[in-house]
Amino acid sequence: MSGRTLVHLEAFVRETVLPRTHPNTAERRRVLEALGEAGGLCTARTVEMSSADVILCTREAGHYDPDDLPGFKRGKPDGTPGGWHPAGGAIWSDAGAASYPHMTV
Repeated sequence: MSGRTLVHLEAFVRETVLPRTHPNTAERRRVLEALGEAGGLCTARTVEMSSADVILCTREAGHYDPDDLPGFKRGKPDGTPGGWHPAGGAIWSDAGAASYPHMTV
C-alpha cells in the first residue's frame, strides 16, 4: 500500500468507523488498537473457560475498584459492571482464577 492510501484509510477509520463504535465495547477497542491509540485502555484480561478465548477488558485504564460490585452482586439484576472489568457479556474481578490483572497485552 502506498503512503497516500494509508493516510486515506486512517482518515476513513477515524471519521467513519470510530464514531460508529460504542464506548466500552470490543469493537471500539479493536479500532483504537488499529489506530495505535489503545494505550489508555485497561489491560486486564480473563479466559473464557469453555472456549479458551482471551477476553480483554473494554474500559479505560484505572477504572478497577473491587469494592464497586457489579449490579448482580449488589442485589440488583441490572448487570452493570460497577468497578469490575467488563467485555461483552463477561464481568470479572482481578481475583478470578482465570484473570490476569493489568497485564501488558
